[in-house]
Amino acid sequence: MSAPPIQTEVLIIGAGPVGLFQVFQLGLHEIDAHVVDAQSQIGGQCSALYPDKYIYDIPALPRITGLELVEQLREQIAPFKTPIHLGQYIQKLQALDQGFQVTTHTGMQFIVRSVIIAAGVGAFMHKELPLPELKPFRNQSGGPSLKTKPQVLSTLTKDVAIWDKEVIIYGGNDHAVRMALEAATKRDQNTEQSGSVSLVYRREKLEIDEQLQKSLEVALGAGLLTFKVAQITAVQVQNNVLNGLTLTDSQGNQLIYKCDLLIESLGLSPKLGALLDWELEMERKTLKVSPETFCTSIPGIYAVGDINTYPGKRKLILSGFHEATLAAFAVAQQIKGTGPIPLEYTSASTRIHKILGV
Repeated sequence: MSAPPIQTEVLIIGAGPVGLFQVFQLGLHEIDAHVVDAQSQIGGQCSALYPDKYIYDIPALPRITGLELVEQLREQIAPFKTPIHLGQYIQKLQALDQGFQVTTHTGMQFIVRSVIIAAGVGAFMHKELPLPELKPFRNQSGGPSLKTKPQVLSTLTKDVAIWDKEVIIYGGNDHAVRMALEAATKRDQNTEQSGSVSLVYRREKLEIDEQLQKSLEVALGAGLLTFKVAQITAVQVQNNVLNGLTLTDSQGNQLIYKCDLLIESLGLSPKLGALLDWELEMERKTLKVSPETFCTSIPGIYAVGDINTYPGKRKLILSGFHEATLAAFAVAQQIKGTGPIPLEYTSASTRIHKILGV
């Protein structure tokens, strides 16, 4: 039996910096909201693409890393206790008499008055190897049967037992190498270990920094894992279980490797997904909005951040914060059905101080 729809005033699609700041601005207007994001962590591009890189154009902060900015935003919205639903990407939107019903790919449903799209350049999805034979074994499919655990993952988590498995990690980025080193270290610490850990990539030169390269060379020298320059070109299956992969090197030589668990670490790719089916007016894969309210072509649906476009648009986090502020005023006026929302300063408003607990 499916859970009843969650009823709230606003659904924010996207938990990146702009989506998180949107929570804060709605909270100042005492508007309830929920947030959904396709990723398993908050922060959008800041967390997924440049967590350790410095950002220099945030007011009053000479420099701050992407991860630090996300943590500061998390602290800022803490007073509102806004639920954030991760690993959920939107699949369907249906207009109601007053609002919308929104459904995610897992069947989670929301009944809302307004929707604010803060999806950046789209929902970041893990890239996958172009082998249809792997699809039944990926984590989103649940394996060939409900009783079978997935054998193809996008990352290693603490609940995945690897000490007795033949593990292949495919990728040449920091994430792939760190996972390989972590998996090899865990196996080395387990006295009952069996199986192996192999890092596979199509090029010998990996896309990693010098320090990580040194750590990899130490692990390879100690025999904790192996590195193979090749591409995965075929899948070996027996009794509906993935048990091997065919690797093909640059000379065309093929070798079958045993594999109980495959980790695809090919980076992230933004996808607009179901947004393309909502009949919203678009321009070059961005949503056209009014710069006064940031409402899209459908009343009640707003867009802030990199997902939108309007005359003079600049794709900056700073611009997104401005857009979230004005969108919150527009949403408050729409939901409350009153005239223009009066301006209050956070430095002087006792109402806001009470909300923030200061």
